[in-house]
Amino acid sequence: MPAFLRRLFSRAADARPAAGAATPTGTSRPVSAQEGPALAQALAARMPALILTAQKIALTVQQGSHARRRAGTGENFWQYRPAQPGEAASRIDWRQSARGDRPFVRENEAQSSQTIFIWCDNSPSMGWHSSAAVPAKAERALLLALALAAILLRQGERVRLLGADGGTVAAISGKGALERMATLLIDAMRHPSPPATLPHVGQLARNGRLVLLGDGLYDPAAFSGLLRAALARQVRTSLIEVIDPAERDLPYAGRTRFMGLEDEAPLTLSAGGDLRAAYRTAFARHQQQLSDLCRAGGNAMIVHTTDEPPERALLALHMQLAAAHQGSGGARA
Repeated sequence: MPAFLRRLFSRAADARPAAGAATPTGTSRPVSAQEGPALAQALAARMPALILTAQKIALTVQQGSHARRRAGTGENFWQYRPAQPGEAASRIDWRQSARGDRPFVRENEAQSSQTIFIWCDNSPSMGWHSSAAVPAKAERALLLALALAAILLRQGERVRLLGADGGTVAAISGKGALERMATLLIDAMRHPSPPATLPHVGQLARNGRLVLLGDGLYDPAAFSGLLRAALARQVRTSLIEVIDPAERDLPYAGRTRFMGLEDEAPLTLSAGGDLRAAYRTAFARHQQQLSDLCRAGGNAMIVHTTDEPPERALLALHMQLAAAHQGSGGARA
């Protein structure tokens, strides 16, 4: 947080929102942040419960197949067509055929699987939460990633997990897929990535989809470069920005000591109305930059605050993926 606040007061054009914890001076309230290894250990102990929760979330989200508008072996009705000579009797729709003087065959839509690459931000700022009432951003990103994978695997999609730096790709499939995915993500937390790390797209299959789950503390120029590189490979990108409510509102009052999570020096400020107004203006500017970049890259940014139900963000993402696939029959820039 201190680095951002210094840029805010110097009126830097590329100010970014808070990435740290705040503690009022003169109190003993602990900083609400966990180092990567400690957070990983806590989540590992709760992994079965996290997976169960992710599965329950997935069940509440509207499910449907990514159908292509042509005949095939899907589940959704496409059309009736006249039966051809030699047509197998099992393919005849006898109810429809009884309405006329010729037999008809019922055809369903074809389904085609797509490859979804999932990336979770692993930088130190993801370990922060403003109070015990909300989870750490990394925990919520993990939950959303698992729930998304649960939906995609049920639909027959190919799911790939990108390493924190995007340099490694792990296939998520088969029995125990969610357990393996959770283990990989939790193990990665033991070695947090450098601040503002973004994945490389060289490992992405053409015509795939890239889903980013992170707190949006990215340099707009670097984020724009990622989106352009993805589009060059005909990969459309979706971003779920996972933020803490305090990062949106800056609710602190009085003299407040802001502790950095990414090697920034502590900073003590008088957190009053003027600071809050300036902060919110800078935060809104950064959000607008990210939103504009995401729209230019093909999808609206999905903002998820950790005090909100995760189902809402997951449903919005699922609708993005389904609409893009149905509209193009495959990925297109």
